[in-house]
Amino acid sequence: MARKDVNFYKVVSNQSMASNYVTPATVINWADNCAYQINITTTDSTGSFTVEVSLDYKQREPSNNIENPGNWSTLTLSGTPVAAAANDTIEISLNQLPFAAMRLRYTSSTAGTGTMSIYVATKQLGG
Repeated sequence: MARKDVNFYKVVSNQSMASNYVTPATVINWADNCAYQINITTTDSTGSFTVEVSLDYKQREPSNNIENPGNWSTLTLSGTPVAAAANDTIEISLNQLPFAAMRLRYTSSTAGTGTMSIYVATKQLGG
């Protein structure tokens, strides 16, 4: 019988969009599909999002102590997700990622009064 192991959690709640921000790393070993959802509340903040990945990031279980902070590179997406001074929800769907970990980077263009909440999901397909 096939199964799907799905993890879903909030990475950050009401994070200020007035400056650059990087989420904590999400370990994605063995995850087949991953996604970010970014809920934006703003009328004046602008900026862009990138997904960064690492093969050598290592987190010790079960303590979650970081054993190796890793080397990070920007994943090529089909477009650049942007915050455009308006309330918005952005979804980034990532399939078949052969990496140990991922994280989301926000680069502020116009510091405003906006906030964002970020969710992450991972799905491992099994049989």
